[in-house]
Amino acid sequence: MKKIIFDIILLCSLTQYVSAQVNFVPNPSFEFFTTCPTFYSQLNYAYPWFAPSIGTPDYFNSCNTGVVSVPVQVTNYQPARTGVAYAGAGVAGSYREYISCRLNDSLIKDKNYCVEFYVNLANVTFFVPSDSMVVGMYISNDSVFDPSSGILPYSPQIFTPYSQYINDTSNWIKISGTYVASGGEAFITLGIYYSDASIGGGGYFYFEDVSIIECDTQIFAIPNVFTPNNDGTNDLFEIKNLPENTSTQIFNRWGIKIFETNKSDTFWDGRTTSG
Repeated sequence: MKKIIFDIILLCSLTQYVSAQVNFVPNPSFEFFTTCPTFYSQLNYAYPWFAPSIGTPDYFNSCNTGVVSVPVQVTNYQPARTGVAYAGAGVAGSYREYISCRLNDSLIKDKNYCVEFYVNLANVTFFVPSDSMVVGMYISNDSVFDPSSGILPYSPQIFTPYSQYINDTSNWIKISGTYVASGGEAFITLGIYYSDASIGGGGYFYFEDVSIIECDTQIFAIPNVFTPNNDGTNDLFEIKNLPENTSTQIFNRWGIKIFETNKSDTFWDGRTTSG
C-alpha cells in the first residue's frame, strides 16, 4: 500500500458574516501604554482607559520599578493575570474610584453579550464588609464622565452577587454575566458600587482582562486530518458550522486548485477536480 502525504491550503470566502470571538473592549489587559507610569493616578497612560469621576485610579506596569510596578509595590505583591500590567481603583468612606473606556464598537440591539473581568483585593485593605457592596461594570450609551462627582449615581448591570464579599488577596476572581444590549452602548465603567453613600474603612481592588464578546457567535471548525479510504470512518473533509452561501476552495502545496464548491453542505472526499 502506498502512503500519500499532501498539504492542503484552504480558502473560505464567506458572503455571510461568521464571527470570531472579537473583544469589544480595547486594551483589555492594560498592556498598551502611551507612557510608562511613574506614580499613582496615571490610569490615562493605559489608553484609552480614563478616570470618569473625581477619583484618581492607578495604572501598574512592570516597566516601572517603583510604587506602581508589577508584581511588587510598596505594600503589595500581585502578578498580572495576563502580561505585565493591570489597573487599580480604591474606595474609602464616600470616596470612590472608577475606570472607564470607550468600546471598539457600539453594541447591537437585542444581541447577547458575554461580559467578564477579573479582580483582586490588595493586601492592605480595611473594608468593613457590607451587603450593599458590589464590584461591577456599568454599560452605557454615553460617557458618564463627571470630574466633579465623587460617587457616580449608576447601577452596574454586571456585578458580584450581593453579600459575596471578595476577600482573596492572592488569586484573580472572575466576575461575569450576560448582557442583552438595548442598542448603541459604547462605554463601560468599572468600580466599587454601593447602595449607601458611604462605607466603613477603605480598600483597593486591581482590575484585569476585561472583555465583552458576542455570545451567539457561530464559530466554524476546520479539521486538521481526514482519511478518505472508504472505510466509513472520517472519510470526508467536513467544515462544520459554515453559513449558507459559502464558497470553499482547496489548493495543494504548489498552488494548484484541487477542489471547489459554492455549497456549504458539500464535503470533500479527497478527489481532485479531475477525479
